[in-house]
Amino acid sequence: MNTYVTGSTIRQLRESKNMTQSELAHMLAVSAKTISKWETAKGLPDISLLEPLAAALGVSVFELMQGEPVINRNRSSNLLRSKLYVCPVCGNVLHATGQAVVSCCGVALPAQSIAEAENADENHQLTVERVEDELFVTIHHPMTKEHFISFIAYLTGDKFQLVKLYPEGNASCRFPLRGKGVLYFYCNRHGLMKQTDFFTPARKTPPQKLHLRKPTESDREQVMAYREEFLAIDSRLIGTCALDKYNDFDAWLTNAQKYSAPETTPTGKVSSTQYLALDENEHLVGMVNLRHSLNDYLLEFGGHIGYSIRPSDRKNGYAIQLLKLALEEAKTFGIDRVRIACDRYNIASAKTIQANGGILDGERYDPQDGSIIQRYWIENL
Repeated sequence: MNTYVTGSTIRQLRESKNMTQSELAHMLAVSAKTISKWETAKGLPDISLLEPLAAALGVSVFELMQGEPVINRNRSSNLLRSKLYVCPVCGNVLHATGQAVVSCCGVALPAQSIAEAENADENHQLTVERVEDELFVTIHHPMTKEHFISFIAYLTGDKFQLVKLYPEGNASCRFPLRGKGVLYFYCNRHGLMKQTDFFTPARKTPPQKLHLRKPTESDREQVMAYREEFLAIDSRLIGTCALDKYNDFDAWLTNAQKYSAPETTPTGKVSSTQYLALDENEHLVGMVNLRHSLNDYLLEFGGHIGYSIRPSDRKNGYAIQLLKLALEEAKTFGIDRVRIACDRYNIASAKTIQANGGILDGERYDPQDGSIIQRYWIENL
């Protein structure tokens, strides 16, 4: 602590309330002579008296220590006047919408006002893509322990969302799309920067006809690139037979093929068939996993079909087409009533299911990941 309450501050605040030394002393259960000593710099109030002293003088402890009152001109604060505090020792990041004194690792942190953030230079350019209802943000920048991006933040009029990044990790993140705003990011060497001109329309390409087929060794590059695209934005790889857990394509393919027959399916699991969804140019657009039967958990939370669409190919109507193809495959296994599920807040998936005849069969809380699952039945006749 570099400063402490001064006698002149005590006297000034006391006199501004038209209070005598005796009156203040009575409130603090000390003598008037003690108050006089404080005000003439012949002594200091014990730290245990700071709170009651501040209360008696009608100020906060912060104002008492600072020596001047803080005038609250905007009680609701203003996100556009936000300040960020970045610890140079541990990398901790704190956000405040008003005046604050912040320290971390024994260091008093300077306030970095977002209003004073520099425009991104040629070496710090964000790439932003709108995919469905999200912004996928990446920056081509070193992520070494010596030089890295500490965080990326998205500010709109009423919300401030910050994603912390770490050395040797990916310099990318995603945000729910909330309209016009500003992206801020912090380079540990070059400081706080912003990028305002980033809004890009959703990618829209003419949809092609899809077809399903089982993966083979020739799909190695496409499948692993598909995986990397999801991992780069921290998106779930649904309907991929746990592709996110496999760095090796051969191991993943072997595992997927193992589930295709009851005799090779691991105990406690259900058999399933893994498909790739490819367009007319054999470009991998999506993946779908068709389970041949249901266990108790799948009946409640999972269903017969799990699928995903490549992030860069979303918003092209492919999901409805892919699910329709999966339902046709389900018929070949004699599945005439298909259970399918999605997260309550995944509106796009819900619309896809409904477009294929899905009828809502209620919601369930999934204790495995804390989500609320909407369950549907599709009469697949």
